[in-house]
Amino acid sequence: MRYIGKRILAVVQVFVMAVMILVAAGTSKIEANAAPKEVAVPALGIDVSSYQGLINWDMVAASGVQFAMIRVAYRAMATGILSEDVYARYNLQEAQRVGIRVGAYVFSSAVNEAEVMEEAAFVLNIISKYRITFPVAYDCEGYKSAANRHYMLDKMTRTALAVKFLDTISVNGYTPMFYSSKNDMTDSAYWDMNMLNRYKVWVAQYATDPFPITPASTYTDVHAMWQYTSSAAIAGINGAVDMDVSYFSYDSVADAKVAGGAELISAEMAANVQYTDVNEVVMANTQVNIRTVPSTDSDDTIVVPMNPGDMVYRVAIGNNGWSKILFNNQTYYAYSSYLQKVA
Repeated sequence: MRYIGKRILAVVQVFVMAVMILVAAGTSKIEANAAPKEVAVPALGIDVSSYQGLINWDMVAASGVQFAMIRVAYRAMATGILSEDVYARYNLQEAQRVGIRVGAYVFSSAVNEAEVMEEAAFVLNIISKYRITFPVAYDCEGYKSAANRHYMLDKMTRTALAVKFLDTISVNGYTPMFYSSKNDMTDSAYWDMNMLNRYKVWVAQYATDPFPITPASTYTDVHAMWQYTSSAAIAGINGAVDMDVSYFSYDSVADAKVAGGAELISAEMAANVQYTDVNEVVMANTQVNIRTVPSTDSDDTIVVPMNPGDMVYRVAIGNNGWSKILFNNQTYYAYSSYLQKVA
């Protein structure tokens, strides 16, 4: 019954959004900086990752959701391995197909400039083929736990890495956005907000009574988006999902940076692919192509061929017959049966 109640609340939120979100924009201390095609019209959205599993985006669109922030990549907090979210391309593809405007984010545990630049390049390589209208965000969490690799970073180093990522996103033609919690940003507790306030800020704060009952975040510094719950129920998504209010929108949809767009990914392919993380050197036992996607449907996805005896570092093995490998500090794919582990 509690789950049904949450679904009813989510439906009510959608119907009252047009009125309540304007109230929120008028009563909060939020400002939105003008940008090409940006308008000062609030919107209701969600942010998703592989934790939501296979999403029925037609149902999500019918529920009234207007935008989606989609996790594209994540760096493991313990091992530091950078991986693509297994549902990233499918979610980007399907959200834009049904008319939901799309943004993206990376979950970072970078500890130096080389790693954060790797994350930026990794994200840009994926999103360039999709119509990314909403911002591209930097999300770094877990730094308060001694068990995580980025625990030792001080506030200024952590902030400098975020700035490096966001500036790289900006010069590549996307709107950068910084994500963190209200508590960690207030009074620059864990981030130097004097440096980060020049970007759009996305604040996480979960009120006891979520939006629209609570009309605005109590974070008093300038912010452009509010993640107001992590436990919403939306048709088309199994289990809980984060929901967001943006205090800006766009009067049109952005074009993909790469003409022709991305290779289509079926629901079956997205649902059935799972990767197991590994840390090992592998050698090609025959000629095998390194590709940008785990598919042989198009020669356009070939990055470079590996000759017999060539070695690369493998970071994950998929149940789809493909391995994730590192090449030139980027994650690509190669057919697993053509690779053998080096003892």
